[in-house]
Amino acid sequence: MRRAALRWGFLLSGLLLLLALLGHRSQIERRHYAALRAEHRALTARVRSLEAERAAAENPKALLRWSREHGFLPLAEGRWAP
Repeated sequence: MRRAALRWGFLLSGLLLLLALLGHRSQIERRHYAALRAEHRALTARVRSLEAERAAAENPKALLRWSREHGFLPLAEGRWAP
């Protein structure tokens, strides 16, 4: 009877240790996944801001204003310049 109780005790304690290790690993993976999600949100926001900046820079009026500020003449005005 005593040997059977010891066997069951070792088996149950082994299973509890395995369950604890599995839970610990799950928590670590959950934290890592949360960090990856936060990084993904930050990168997505950065991409959106860069796309908005590019769209503003490609605006024809903004491009014309920039070219005049830097001394470039549009082709249509350059042909008729004296």
